Amino acid sequence: MFHAFFAVVPVFCIIALGVLLRARDVLPENAGPVLGVYVLKLALPLLIFHLLAGANPEDLARGGFWLAVIGSQMIVYILGYAGDRLFCHREAGPAVISGLSCSACNAAFVGLPIVSNLWPGNSEAMLVAGLAILTPNVVMIMAQTRLDILSGSLAWKGGNPLVFAGTVVRIFILGNPILLATLAGGVLSLTRLGLWKPLDSAISLVGYTAAPCMLLALGLDLQQKLAVATRRSQGGVLLRQIWFFLCKLVLHPLLCWGIMYALGITGLWLTIGVLISATATALVVSVLAQVYNAVPEEAALTAVVSNGLSILTLTGFVWLFQTLGMI
Repeated sequence: MFHAFFAVVPVFCIIALGVLLRARDVLPENAGPVLGVYVLKLALPLLIFHLLAGANPEDLARGGFWLAVIGSQMIVYILGYAGDRLFCHREAGPAVISGLSCSACNAAFVGLPIVSNLWPGNSEAMLVAGLAILTPNVVMIMAQTRLDILSGSLAWKGGNPLVFAGTVVRIFILGNPILLATLAGGVLSLTRLGLWKPLDSAISLVGYTAAPCMLLALGLDLQQKLAVATRRSQGGVLLRQIWFFLCKLVLHPLLCWGIMYALGITGLWLTIGVLISATATALVVSVLAQVYNAVPEEAALTAVVSNGLSILTLTGFVWLFQTLGMI
């Protein structure tokens, strides 16, 4: 158990370093948001591009892996959304955020560093983790589309389908560097063209800064997230939080594991898929809640507390995999 804990705790040590740097005012106040933008707009897309461009097409064609990771996310999203609508009787906007709180993984900020720490220098492990990082985009895009419809951002604007199509492309494709990197890397992989080696080395150098930078950014902004989380939330918040944590930290990875086992997926693909699914609620969920004014205080509370609790659940899953001889 201690070995499993020591495999997970370095990730949270970097987060703690960010908290310490903020408390001592070592870095500028806007360092956290700047690092976050750097990771999401540059480093992480380049890392995904690097991993996909060098991948074999056979790795991308693992339908069972995609079905298990994305399917488990969809199931817990529906549980979160339907539970909010049926039992809390809240509107669609808060219910969408509830669905995301149960399903959207903190794959990039926590999952990727843990995989890198457990399998240092293992290119296959990094490829699997890189592919798993892409999967939360499915529920995120679906949820953001729903929120845009509710807010009127995707209105027909006079009934012109070309204008509507252009808005969709601008928001969800051109405005999404991770999706663009995925498409470009996928093309290079499927055509077996790859990247010019010096260029690939330069891209990988920038890409592999994503993990430490994103963890540091999380620590730098943690105090602000806690301040938002302590604001008044709607009634019944405690019961909802317990439900979110059970769905995200326990049910989600177990569902992913069960689907993969049923489909005959083993080895690194199963282990990493489950560990990525076991990460806490993605921080971007609280950002979406703030942008669309859909229970932002509650979303921030979920993100902060679930990421704190995940050190225990992730340690448990790592220990379990080690006991079973899968790590």
